[in-house]
Amino acid sequence: MNTGQPPTADLCEYYRRLRSSRQWPGAAGMCWTVVVPDDGRALTLDQVAARLAGNTPYQLHAPAPLDAIGPPEQDAYPVFVDWYGSTTVLFEWDYLGTEPVVLRRLSAGARVYSAWWNVNANNLLSFAAGGEHLLAIDAFFPGSREDHAGLARWPELLAMTDFFAEPAPEDPGEDEDEDDLDGRADHDWRTAFLAVIDHTTGARLTREWLEQPHPYVTVRMPDATR
Repeated sequence: MNTGQPPTADLCEYYRRLRSSRQWPGAAGMCWTVVVPDDGRALTLDQVAARLAGNTPYQLHAPAPLDAIGPPEQDAYPVFVDWYGSTTVLFEWDYLGTEPVVLRRLSAGARVYSAWWNVNANNLLSFAAGGEHLLAIDAFFPGSREDHAGLARWPELLAMTDFFAEPAPEDPGEDEDEDDLDGRADHDWRTAFLAVIDHTTGARLTREWLEQPHPYVTVRMPDATR
């Protein structure tokens, strides 16, 4: 768990370096999900697996490195699990941590934050709390702060001055495009996703974590997302 966290700008630079390091797991998609329990008591591996799977089968597996597990399969979809104190962190190669039904289960008695993107740059930054799915924001089309009713529950994201679209110009002679994608082309949203989750929760993705073995669970992907 981090203490004395640096400002988000410094965290963005940290994640830029991490994503350019040899430890980073390639250019494919990933999902990083952080579960912060309200009562300060860590979820067990079995509890995490049950929340991921819902009322469907799952299996628990001994620790393994990320690169030892093959591509996800529909009937054996792997999610790596670890802990920072009472906070649970999940790493996967696809999108289970973006599914509203899964986020609602994970967030029972907890706050849940997830960052997901795939090889085509489809992406979501998600937030759930108390069994309620509150936010799912696309980095290319984030809209304005006023577009997201649940944003007040995530003050660290609310405070990020470069994340949301600029307000529409008041001068009718100016360009009134609400969300100019070209203007966001250079925005490093992947590092912004990871930085704001780190800043919020203290759970940091590190080179060492990417290289170490972690326990993992497998679920049936189509069943778990129903």
